[in-house]
Amino acid sequence: MGDRICLTFVRTNEYRTMKSPVLYAHWDGMSLLDKATEFWELYHEEIRDEPANFMVNFLNWLRNGRVEDGEYYLYRDEEHSCSPDDRGFWEFNTANGMITEAH
Repeated sequence: MGDRICLTFVRTNEYRTMKSPVLYAHWDGMSLLDKATEFWELYHEEIRDEPANFMVNFLNWLRNGRVEDGEYYLYRDEEHSCSPDDRGFWEFNTANGMITEAH
């Protein structure tokens, strides 16, 4: 039940790839990717593009101060988050706004 999807923010430089915790959204489905793109378009020049920082700011913007139990979850990595029945595991590059399906 639900329209589940997982999203993580990533940033790669010459030394390493950084990833945010995984956001598991129970009801958003593919619209979560549209929301992430909208957030990036609005704020990518105003906030640091470190993935963990980007995730915190995205969640603040997404929730707009609302508290709602059971809608969003954070996981440390993809291994502990999405299942094959979900809408996929997606990576959002904070440097260029590109979204790719991770698997």
